Amino acid sequence: MSRRPMRWLKWKTGFAPVLLAVVVLAGCDDLLDRFSNRPPDEKLWRKHCAKCHGVDGSGNTPAYMGNSYADLRDDTWKAGGSEYAIRRVIREGVFGEMPGFSQQLTDKEVDLLVGYVRKLRGGSSR
Repeated sequence: MSRRPMRWLKWKTGFAPVLLAVVVLAGCDDLLDRFSNRPPDEKLWRKHCAKCHGVDGSGNTPAYMGNSYADLRDDTWKAGGSEYAIRRVIREGVFGEMPGFSQQLTDKEVDLLVGYVRKLRGGSSR
């Protein structure tokens, strides 16, 4: 009977560090963004956009690889590339392709993202 508690203890002590590592690694991006010196526009980009468009805006992500519209560094844009069009797509999304962020982002945050997208395209932020 004494062997059973020891097995449980070994499993528990072996599993706890692994679980802790998974939790810590899952939260690394949020922690790094919170305490990093990244500018606010890049923090917003990484939080809301990089999962689909990539950190560099290339669209080279598992979900959107090969989708030319996910690459925001060029001029091939489904909804147009003007500042107004970029703002509208961020707010409303593109049906069936990209969700809108009208509920999650303030006007100031949308302006920051528009500027960041323009930087990714090689233009100035304003």
